[in-house]
Amino acid sequence: MKTGPILFLALRNILGRPRDNRDLARRTLRGAVLSVAVSMVPLVVTLVVADGMIQGITARYIELSSYHIQCVPYRGQGEAGIREALASLAGAPGVRGAWAESQAVGVAFARGKRGGALVRAVDPGFLEDPGTRSYLNVLSGEASFAGPNDVLLGSELARNLGAEPGSTVNMISLRNLRGDTLVPRVSVFRVRGIVSSGYRDLDSRWFLVPRETSGRYLTSETSRRILGVKVDDPFKPLDGTLESIRALLPEGWGVVPWPETERNLYESFRTTRYLLLLIMGLTVAVAAANISSALITLVTERSQEIAILKGLCATSADIGTVFVAGGMILGFAGSVLGTALGILAAVHINELIAGLERVLGAGAELLRLLAGPFLDEAARTAALPAIRILNPDYYLENIPVILDYRALGGILAAALFLSYLASLLPARKAASLSPLEIIRRR
Repeated sequence: MKTGPILFLALRNILGRPRDNRDLARRTLRGAVLSVAVSMVPLVVTLVVADGMIQGITARYIELSSYHIQCVPYRGQGEAGIREALASLAGAPGVRGAWAESQAVGVAFARGKRGGALVRAVDPGFLEDPGTRSYLNVLSGEASFAGPNDVLLGSELARNLGAEPGSTVNMISLRNLRGDTLVPRVSVFRVRGIVSSGYRDLDSRWFLVPRETSGRYLTSETSRRILGVKVDDPFKPLDGTLESIRALLPEGWGVVPWPETERNLYESFRTTRYLLLLIMGLTVAVAAANISSALITLVTERSQEIAILKGLCATSADIGTVFVAGGMILGFAGSVLGTALGILAAVHINELIAGLERVLGAGAELLRLLAGPFLDEAARTAALPAIRILNPDYYLENIPVILDYRALGGILAAALFLSYLASLLPARKAASLSPLEIIRRR
């Protein structure tokens, strides 16, 4: 049988108008389409949200903390060696900018409060870079250095210290003065600005100071020196750029791309993404089983028509193909509908989350109102804590929407394949029906 008649028969079985209220098969077929569509919505939303979270957090790390590429000296490099390396990178193909940075750990304290800090001595050019400006939000003050003792604090660290622009913050660092003896040094800084990346894990540690004067409290023995490099597009393959940077740098430098700088973090993100998609994919597999049961119902109700088709010289393979095509049509319809609804929900995920938080907050207020007679005065008048579905300690406060069309296409293909598998058993049952037995039962 040719493809045209097969598709016609498959569509007729699925879309044909019911003859009476006893036509259970078509109702179950439409229910199967709906079940596939409903199962696809959380899968698509999970994909978009996970990709948005991963890329949003990754972009903040590589633009504000890890850089796109790090050049690390194998042995100690003085200022002359660092300037030579920076000069060699000037004008390198694909390189947007390169800056020297010194990093050390310290303890910041102010107003009787203290907290661990990652001291980063950065060049002013890093703060002026467009990528840095895109993700570095200035909450108060200015994101620049006006004096040698200025400091920019991460918002969470500033909150823990009770610091604000213009206030004084002390920092304890280690210096190597005599041989292997490490001695503490207390340095005094004036808070120039409070900054935030929108991701609290970064904001809780930042203590940004000007690099040109950091030699007074950071030494080569107690700090780590790197060259941070940014390229035009960090999410494209970096192999060519890495090779050109290695060729331009003097001897004694290693080159590390961003996927290796924080490999544990990024691998954790990817593993979590795959596990979430696997769990959501199981719901699609369960929904595809509904296609199988619906087609079996159709085979039972259409057994007489199958007998007539076989009497008209249709082969068992033709009958089986009709039901396989019907199952794939059902899967395709449900997948496309569910994907469209999932994309619509994912695009507005921030609004949906905000609306749900407001609904939950209103519900909490209502419960407190109903329980008012049983509460004391303090409980009735106390402000309820804000309900947050996504804890900003571990998630972005605003989820970027990333539509990966290749991944969406892969999901559609997987759903079609599951629909194909689900239709094989009903197709085999239809193909094995004997016209003589069907007619005898009738």
